[in-house]
Amino acid sequence: MVQNIMNKNIFSSWIILSLILSCLNLSICEEKHCCSSLLLESDEGVHKQHGNRLGFYTQLGYYGARPAYRQQGGHFFLFYHEDEQHWIDSHYFYGATLFSKLVNEMDGYCLDDHNNWSFYNGSVLTYSEMLTSKCSKIEDVCCQEIKLSSSNSEVMTANSSFYGEQSKDSLGEFKAIGMNNGRYIYQKKNHDKFLEYGDRYWIVSSGVGRTSGHIHHPRGSVCPEHIEKEWQISDKNEDGQWVWKEDPKLKITCVKQMNDMKPKLVSNTTSPVAQPYTQIDPVEQATTSSAGAVVFGCISMLLLSMMIAFFAKRFYRAWGRGAQGKQLLFETMDIE
Repeated sequence: MVQNIMNKNIFSSWIILSLILSCLNLSICEEKHCCSSLLLESDEGVHKQHGNRLGFYTQLGYYGARPAYRQQGGHFFLFYHEDEQHWIDSHYFYGATLFSKLVNEMDGYCLDDHNNWSFYNGSVLTYSEMLTSKCSKIEDVCCQEIKLSSSNSEVMTANSSFYGEQSKDSLGEFKAIGMNNGRYIYQKKNHDKFLEYGDRYWIVSSGVGRTSGHIHHPRGSVCPEHIEKEWQISDKNEDGQWVWKEDPKLKITCVKQMNDMKPKLVSNTTSPVAQPYTQIDPVEQATTSSAGAVVFGCISMLLLSMMIAFFAKRFYRAWGRGAQGKQLLFETMDIE
């Protein structure tokens, strides 16, 4: 009788412990950490058609039981479409699917779990392995201070300069002052000249939001310094009309990146030195949660295996004694 009570207590304890560990395992597994900032990027072909939908995004709440994102300084959204079980973009708000042009055909919890992107080429969706979404912050990818320069700015052709006055004045050093359409906006130091990404093109103009200017690129990239060719400058043709003229010598170089601007600590053994305030980003707990999930999972599986082995042994003994039907079940579970 005492043995039966002990067996029942052991069995009940195993059941309760297994349920508790299973619940803990599930709750930890559900705490999956996704990117709070990501980069949606592609090659020049996609940039030419849908460059205004690319760039840097940050998480803005949840939609469809998954993280959802809004373009930094832009008008586009990325979210999970529950009915179609894939990720899409939208020009208006979460849930708007009418004018979607980009589709990631996967149903992962995080947008960056897998890249299976397609873009609308005007008639059908076309898969592109160059179209990707990944965890990234703009300060880690693009330069905050850049320089526009060209050796052609001093070239004279047919008694005239290759560069007009306004185009030449648009060269120089620029610094990031904000974001627009998922990219940095730059301003020339001490000048009313701005470099920004408009509707699928980069342009240097005399005011943010202008559609006319003096330096231009028809496709572009998420960072202007990554563009190596096809920069254009404004010029007048023989009819006196303003047109874009390509300058193969125009280039953009990085002057200073965010990583170069971080303060460095200087040791001084003779006297204390006041150091600039340095913010330390919180460490993600994804690794800890993942390790905990593995440990609880292993313990749960071990207990389940022991339980199966224990009752299998009791089942075999009861069956060997000739127990059948309900009697076999009762003797296996030790139920009187």
